[in-house]
Amino acid sequence: MIDLIISTIENEEQRNELAEFYSTHRNWLCNIAYSKLKDRFDAEDAVQTVFAEIADDPEIFFKIAPRNRRAYVGIIVRNVSIEMYKKRNKVQLEELDEETEDTSFSLEDEVFDKITREELLSFMKQLPIEQQTVLLLHYYFDLTIYETAQRLHISVSTVNNRLKSARGAIRKFIDEGNTNYV
Repeated sequence: MIDLIISTIENEEQRNELAEFYSTHRNWLCNIAYSKLKDRFDAEDAVQTVFAEIADDPEIFFKIAPRNRRAYVGIIVRNVSIEMYKKRNKVQLEELDEETEDTSFSLEDEVFDKITREELLSFMKQLPIEQQTVLLLHYYFDLTIYETAQRLHISVSTVNNRLKSARGAIRKFIDEGNTNYV
C-alpha cells in the first residue's frame, strides 16, 4: 500500500527520498501510533494515512530541513493516532468559532529581552501537549495556521485558540519574571 501512496508523487527524486524515509523510520512511527491506539493494524493505518497526506502535498514535507523531518512526521503520526483513537471511542470535541490569527504579540522580541532560551524551553515543556504541538509546528517548522490545522486534523479556529492560549501563558510567564508558572 505504501508503494502505491508514494508512487503518486510526480518528482522521482522526492519519491525515492520519501520511500527511503519511510523504510528508515517506519518502525519508530508505528510504535508512536501503537502507543496511542494499542492495535498494530490501526497503527499501520495511521502511519499510511500520514504518508498519504505527505504524498498529496509533498512540498510541505520537503521544505522542512531534513534533520527536522523525523520529528515533524512523528508529531503528525501522534496526532493522527489520537484522532483515530477518539473516533474509535466516539469521543467528540466541540469546535470553536473561527478566529483570525493574532499577530499583535511579538513572541521573539519580548522573550529575548527578558529570559534565556533555556528558561523558555523549560517553561514550554510545562504547557499542555496540544499547545506545545501547535507552537512547534507553527513557529519551529514554519507552517501556516491552515497547514498546522490540516496536519493535526483540527480546525483553524482550534489552532488559533491553542496558539493564543500558549502565547498568553508565555506572556504571563515573562511578565511575572518566570517564576514557576503552570
